[in-house]
Amino acid sequence: MKAVNLKKEIQNPSILYERMDMNSESELKETVKGIIEKRGKAAIEQARQEILDSQYNGGVVSSALKYFARVTLQGGLPVFPALISLSCEAVGGKTEKTTSIGAALTLIAGAADIHDDIIDQSIIKYSKKTVFGKFGNDIALLAGDALLMQGSMFLHRECESLPKEQRKAILSLIPEALFEISNAEAKEIRLMRKLDTTPQEYFEIIRLKAVVPKVHCEIGGILGNATEDTVKSWGQYGRTFGIVSGIRDEFIDLIEYSEFQNRLKNECPPLPMLYALQNPEIKNEIKPLIERANLTKKDINKIVKTILGSKEIQELKNDTYLLVREEAQRVSTMQRNESRKEASLLLKAVLEGL
Repeated sequence: MKAVNLKKEIQNPSILYERMDMNSESELKETVKGIIEKRGKAAIEQARQEILDSQYNGGVVSSALKYFARVTLQGGLPVFPALISLSCEAVGGKTEKTTSIGAALTLIAGAADIHDDIIDQSIIKYSKKTVFGKFGNDIALLAGDALLMQGSMFLHRECESLPKEQRKAILSLIPEALFEISNAEAKEIRLMRKLDTTPQEYFEIIRLKAVVPKVHCEIGGILGNATEDTVKSWGQYGRTFGIVSGIRDEFIDLIEYSEFQNRLKNECPPLPMLYALQNPEIKNEIKPLIERANLTKKDINKIVKTILGSKEIQELKNDTYLLVREEAQRVSTMQRNESRKEASLLLKAVLEGL
């Protein structure tokens, strides 16, 4: 079966493909890291303090939430809050309000991540134990529920000072996002450990999960008083950013030994594997290895090498490069300012994981 064409799925206009010049990847990485930290760090810190200053202290659920604040939120870059600031400024808005809104959304997104770790049985992420890994299934579930409630109350509180139409538009986006995330998780549960999952089926999960950056970008546009069409346009950017980030993460999970093992045992196989398995010869070569009771590092290295060397993976990479190229060009045609340049850089930087 032919692999899903990402360009067709996104329905972007046809543009001649030229692979981007990525000769200065390390410089690009540092530049983008600076952009994200500058725009999103304050929101993450405010989210952490919202948890740590909570009046509901004591008990193991409170301990789990504080662990999330002190450990989980300290790892990684504040990408999503940065997207709110970026899209707000890009449409001519002032970014002051984006910090508190970004902090509230960080708690809501964090709740979804905790629940996702429970479903995937993810004990460790980024070399640190998850809330699930440290406190177990039941406490992680309760902590995720509490965080969702706290984040929702925080968001409503911060939206009270906004004009009525802005407030209504922002709050209406949250149920949509939660529904798409839940739908993605439900689909993922049905496909767990199934080697016959098609790339199309799993790509739909990645597309649904990309609602998170989509909504962040739309909220930034709303806070910047953008027109409805412009808000939707930035939502498209956010969805594309989320899809490409999701594909990059699939490659990372493939080449990280412990994560790859967990994907095969408790989750769906990584997307690159699903692409490669569309090739009958590759399927016959690696399926007996995958089905072994105890995979060794040698087995996994052979599987990964075979997958990455397949023509199906090159097609996936080419489609992803094209998707980024087209979205970056679309963003560049809008009103030119520094934030729009930053938006293009963020997209290009995501490709480093491929």
